[in-house]
Amino acid sequence: MKSSRFAVAAHILVSVEHATRGGEAFLSSAAIAASVNTNPVFVRELLRKLSKAHLVVTKEGKGGGAQLARAASQISLAEIYQAVEEEPVLKHNTRPKDPCCRVSCGMDMALEPVISEVEGAMLKVLKGRKLSELVTTICG
Repeated sequence: MKSSRFAVAAHILVSVEHATRGGEAFLSSAAIAASVNTNPVFVRELLRKLSKAHLVVTKEGKGGGAQLARAASQISLAEIYQAVEEEPVLKHNTRPKDPCCRVSCGMDMALEPVISEVEGAMLKVLKGRKLSELVTTICG
């Protein structure tokens, strides 16, 4: 199953920046969840991960929510990806190997360089892109 955590986390951060530009100090997880059209519990889970990665600052209680920990121009998309995604974009076959089959036993070793190269290339692209690019595209 492919994960949408990166896309949702980017959506969260753009929403937070948009709210800040509109004069709100903190954007609530309920408001974020409405924008993303998802469960507030999922939003709070991602906010915890983004907070742990020092991408957002959160405040609990009335008037609480999230704000960016630093300028959107200083947050790379790679940081967002690494904060919320738990597995590489490609992964090995998790089914049991057939010990009598040379192909079955050799596939992980053969695919590892390809999987590593794809992940590295993706991270290189994401490192070169900033959250501010998304904000500008959406919010002007």
